[in-house]
Order: sequence, then structure tokens, then C-alpha cells
Amino acid sequence: MKKIILLLLAVSAVTISCNKNKHVPVSYSVETEKGDKPQDVYLPDSGSKYVELYVKFLTGSPTDSVTLEIQGLPLGVTVTPQRSSGIPTYYYKYVYHTTNATVGTYPVSILATAPGTDAKTYNYNLIVIPSDCATLFIDNTFSATNDCSTRGYTYQVTAKATGNKNVITLNNLGGYGTITNTTVNINCQHDSVYIYPQDIGNGITLQGNGTFTDNKMVLYYTATGSTSETCTATLTKQ
Repeated sequence: MKKIILLLLAVSAVTISCNKNKHVPVSYSVETEKGDKPQDVYLPDSGSKYVELYVKFLTGSPTDSVTLEIQGLPLGVTVTPQRSSGIPTYYYKYVYHTTNATVGTYPVSILATAPGTDAKTYNYNLIVIPSDCATLFIDNTFSATNDCSTRGYTYQVTAKATGNKNVITLNNLGGYGTITNTTVNINCQHDSVYIYPQDIGNGITLQGNGTFTDNKMVLYYTATGSTSETCTATLTKQ
């Protein structure tokens, strides 16, 4: 009986020892500093952009390393370093470089791997923008539709250069007449536009904001004066 008890104790000790030494793979997340998943990155067509990601330790082995690798880079875009390893928690700091990259939106991904765990894929977009987004619109004519608080109508708008980067003038915005000109500021990195309060002519003061793509603008504005209304204007390149 004594031998049996000793044997059981020995088996129990081995079992406990094995359980204590069992390796639990690291659990981690890849985030921005704000706690979001990797976000879209805006890049100039020629230049560089610094990006930082947070590889955060959650549970498991505190000595397992996590490797991140960026995949699917388009022509004209490189990143340094493209592959990096570290023990969480750590920052993955890297720089995108562009050389005459074609303006457009490109899906890419970050592949994250760690010992004993399934790989994780984080998808996002690289958005290559011109150094001056005004060039997307200058000397173009737009077909425009207005959805206003009391009416709807169609008209035409033309875009002209101002001599300033990322700034254009829209002639006849709102259909208020060809003597009217509205200055629009373009934010390339957020696909947004801003119209500061201004006298556009014809007795009208206008202000607003909006969004844009390479061939369209959607503007939300308020006009006061000889005409007073709140409108959504959709401008599409002809």
C-alpha cells in the first residue's frame, strides 16, 4: 500500500510539473495608438510617410516574438522595414516611400505571425494622392444637382486654379450665376473639402464643407443673402 501511495504521489508530481511547464502561445493585438485596427494610409505620389503600429501583449507566453510583414505593395511604393519582429508589447515603426507612384487606392495587408498560433491578416488601403489635389479638378466642367431645403435643380459648374496648392475656385456653385465664384480648400489626406464663409457675388454669402473622389464632389453648404437656403450639391465631372 505504501508503494502504491508513493507511486501516485510521484505521478501527481510529474503531472503538476508538466502542467506548470506547459507552453501557452502569446495572444496579442495589432493596433494604432488609438486602439483601432490598422487604418488606411495616405501617401504622396512622390515622397515618404511615417507610420507606427502598437503590437500589444494580451496573454500567454511573455517571451514569444511576433512578426509583422507588409504584403501587396503596389508599383512605386516601398516600405522600410517591410518585415519586423519583436516581443510584445512593442511598436512597429516603418516608413513608406513613393517614387512617381500612380494615384489611386491599393489594397494591402499586414501578416502577423507568432509561434504556435494562427497567422492574423490585417487589411487596409494605401491611398496615393497627388501632391496638389487641386489638379484633379482644375479646368474641368461638372454637371451639378442641388438638393436644397425647399427645392431641387440641376446646373453646371467649372473649376479654376487659384495659384495656391489644394485650393480651387468653383464658378456658379449652387447655380447662383456665372458672376459667382466660390473658393474651396481641399484636404487630400481626408478626402474632404472646406468652404470658409465668403461673399461669392450676386449678393450671396456661402459656407460649408464636403467630400470628394477623383471625379466627384459632394458639398453641404448654407447660402444667405439674396437667396437663403441649405443645400447638398453633387458635382460630377463631365
